[in-house]
Amino acid sequence: MSRDPSADPPSRPGDDFFASFVEACSDPVVSIDADGTVVYANPAVESVLGYDPAALRGRHLAELTPEGRDGEQVSALRRRLSEPAALCESDGFGCQLRDADGRTVHFSVRFHEHRRSGETVYTGVFRDEVDVDPDRELRTFRNVVEHAGHAVYVTDADGTIEYVNPAFTDSTGYEHADVIGEKPTILNSGEMSDDYFATLWETIESGDVWEEEIIDRRRDGESYHAHQTISPVFDENGAITRFVAIQTDVTDTREAMRRLKQYRAVVEALDDPILLQNLDGEFELVNEAMSDFAGVPEEELYGTDESSFMDSETADTIADCRREVLETEAQVRYEVSPTFRHSDREATFSTRRYPYYDPDGELAGTFAICRDVTEMKRREAELERYERAVNGVTDLIAATDREGRFLFANPQYRAYHGIAGVDVRTLSLRDVVADEQYPDVQRYVERALRGRPVKYRTKRTHPDRGTRTFDVRYFPLEDPSGDGAVGVVAVLRDVTDSENRARQLSVVDRALQHNLRNALTVIRGRAQQIVDAAAEGKPADVRGDDTEALASYVVSRADDLLATSEKAHQITEILSDPPDVESIDVGQSVDSVVSSLAAEFPRARITTSTPESGTAVAAATEWLDRALAELIRNAIEHHDRDDPVIDVTVEATSDAVTVRVADDGPGLSDMNRDVIETGRAVDALYHGSGLGLWLVYWVVEQSGGDATVEATSPRGIAVTVSLARPNDSSR
Repeated sequence: MSRDPSADPPSRPGDDFFASFVEACSDPVVSIDADGTVVYANPAVESVLGYDPAALRGRHLAELTPEGRDGEQVSALRRRLSEPAALCESDGFGCQLRDADGRTVHFSVRFHEHRRSGETVYTGVFRDEVDVDPDRELRTFRNVVEHAGHAVYVTDADGTIEYVNPAFTDSTGYEHADVIGEKPTILNSGEMSDDYFATLWETIESGDVWEEEIIDRRRDGESYHAHQTISPVFDENGAITRFVAIQTDVTDTREAMRRLKQYRAVVEALDDPILLQNLDGEFELVNEAMSDFAGVPEEELYGTDESSFMDSETADTIADCRREVLETEAQVRYEVSPTFRHSDREATFSTRRYPYYDPDGELAGTFAICRDVTEMKRREAELERYERAVNGVTDLIAATDREGRFLFANPQYRAYHGIAGVDVRTLSLRDVVADEQYPDVQRYVERALRGRPVKYRTKRTHPDRGTRTFDVRYFPLEDPSGDGAVGVVAVLRDVTDSENRARQLSVVDRALQHNLRNALTVIRGRAQQIVDAAAEGKPADVRGDDTEALASYVVSRADDLLATSEKAHQITEILSDPPDVESIDVGQSVDSVVSSLAAEFPRARITTSTPESGTAVAAATEWLDRALAELIRNAIEHHDRDDPVIDVTVEATSDAVTVRVADDGPGLSDMNRDVIETGRAVDALYHGSGLGLWLVYWVVEQSGGDATVEATSPRGIAVTVSLARPNDSSR
């Protein structure tokens, strides 16, 4: 069976590849003869429009325009499709066709003239504009227009300017705000006739594209020549909604040759190699820098390629990149480190290679700009070593500019401040530092910006790590040009553990020097009395009562020493391990502690008020139970009545949980109050309650909380411990 030649896609004889491509194309492809009759339609015509390609042949393409719509635009489209020879004169136009169900489909189409079986045919590729992602198309269009080198402005259907691109401002001198809402007549130089503008408006309002040269005037009054294209934009109903004008300034065409010579001089003067190669990779243009690196005179490089002067491995890599540019006709970026065998030079180049075209628009080769980044790479390697060092330390390190915006922060700094997954360059000190600390930080930073290093110690409360003590140093970040400080480098060293160790040693030392020494002196005195009584030869029945009393006293003081030793051990245990803040139900903890102490002190009347389980959850260390027990125990043991009354209340708000321990006893001395609230009164260790109150202070501090002491009426005191709610990560 012979194949119907009319079913073959239009292509050059023997070009099977292009024939198969047209058949597989997802966009409708239609060929018409000189009368506008369809001679070929690819399978996509059926999938997009619903027409059988075979049944479509022999019909006039103009018959597929929308029915019942005889507006100027549709009429113009029908005339176009009926005169195929004129279709190829346009770079493309909007086309509306009716599908098999009678619906209108909007296409963008471009026709090409070619020969088929000795006859001239016109083939158009119809791109369905409905299938295009409007957001993506809009972004693409916006990006292209914004970066276009041609002046572009958009008006509404009445000719009022709605948009201009940056190139418009560069070309005319008019800023965006100067022309929005104005008419294009703002550019009128007065050198174009009224007939010119009348024809222009007649053309574009009929739905056609206007393309002519115009003489306009810039804002400064200078006239300029422009090649101008104005295209109408249609809505889905075929109505014109706006016009898009593109101007190409051709005023400087006469200066082209002079500028070309200038550009060539600039290229020759550049320190970076620049080269132009034909399709075979042979050099057609190289600058002096290229010649210097290659170690070969410029004239000897013409007609050769990279393999003539550099190592073969790098030359092969460059050849692959060159082929990619030729195949894709797109820019390719790559980095190479060639060895030049004639000059013995080594360098690293960051290269951008582009396609270039001859005056007829045909691909003629590639050109490349090779930036010498050898020194930059060396500095990057050095910077990487410094970054590894900074990122590897335990200190918190960050840098900010003069406005307080972050330039850098190491992982430790970001983790502590809860910004581990954030680009710190989008943040400032105001975003990171707590409000109550910011004034002090700002003052120290300003001092460092004046060239004075700053050193101070501060406490900061962390939601998970409790209250931490930092040694802070600020150093001016000097401008390499010597123009003063451009920022500040901050180094925060967590000295909480070492500070606590020092205070622990001070506390234990005072306990040993005072409590322990005094107690042992008394014990020794009483023991000596027992020894002296025995040495005097008194009968046992005479000295027995004295001996028993002395021995009881020795035992009592020894018990006190054991209690002091146990509390010192607990403090050491607390400070030995980093505080681990976790979510603790304070209400349950109080109930458990009170239950245990009630059994231990049956004469004490301990009342509690705690919320439901799970209501009073706070962020605290695992030692919270010991601190609460110590507060209640201290109130009982140092009470001046046989039946002390203790009231423990737990309250929860959205931000905090408070525990209030109130008694009707004699109260606390100023030294003991200072221990609980500030942890500074070491002299409070002169009596037995001191170490227990220090234990309370350290547990509360490591939990990130605080404690206050107040007198109650008619007598007694109340100690209130406030703890923060856990954040989401610790719940």
